[in-house]
Amino acid sequence: MRLTSIRNHLRKQPIMGRKSTLAAAFASALAPFDDFAMHTVSEAIRGLGQDPEGELECVYCGQPAATWDHVFRRVVKGEFSGYGHRVRNLVPCCRNCNERKGARSWESWLEMRSPPDIETRRANMVRFLSAPGAHPTTMEDLHREMPGELKRYVEIRAEVFRLLDEADRLATLVRNRSVANQSLETQPEGQPRSTAAASSMPRR
Repeated sequence: MRLTSIRNHLRKQPIMGRKSTLAAAFASALAPFDDFAMHTVSEAIRGLGQDPEGELECVYCGQPAATWDHVFRRVVKGEFSGYGHRVRNLVPCCRNCNERKGARSWESWLEMRSPPDIETRRANMVRFLSAPGAHPTTMEDLHREMPGELKRYVEIRAEVFRLLDEADRLATLVRNRSVANQSLETQPEGQPRSTAAASSMPRR
C-alpha cells in the first residue's frame, strides 16, 4: 500500500452517495422468491444435466460449485428487473464465475469461459430456462395487479430520498461548524481568528 492511498479516506461521505445501494434495496425488495421444495429443486438440477444427489458443478465452467448465481439480475439500473430468488433463476456456480460474471448475460459469459462441452451446457441452460417458473414478473404485471400499492411504494421511495438529501445538507452544516471550532481550538493563544473560522461562528 502506498501513502497516497489515504486520499480515498480523506473525503466527505455523503448519505446520498449510497443512493444507488438504497435504490437497489427498494427494487430488490419487490423480487419474488420460491419456497424450498426438494422435488422442485431436484427437477431443476436434473434439467441442468446434473445429479441432484451428488456434488454440484458450475454450469459455466464445470468446476466444483461453491455458490448460486442469479442467471438474471434482480435489479437493473436501480429498478426491479422482474426476476427474483426463484428456483429457475438460480444455478450452481463456482466463486470465480460468480464474482467475474457481473452484469454479463449467461450466454456471453458461457462464451467467454468456452468449456469443451459448451454446446451441451448451452442446451441445458436453454432447457432449464424454458420450464414453467422461469419467466419474470414484469413491472407491467405489478402495475396491473396492485396499482395503488405500487404507486404508494414509489412515493415512499421518493420521500426517503428527499429526507436523505435534507440530512446531507444538515450534515454539511454540522461538519463545517465542527471543523471551524476545531480550527479555533488549535489556534495559538493571542492570534486573531481566521476569516473563515470567524465567519462560520454565529453573530450576536
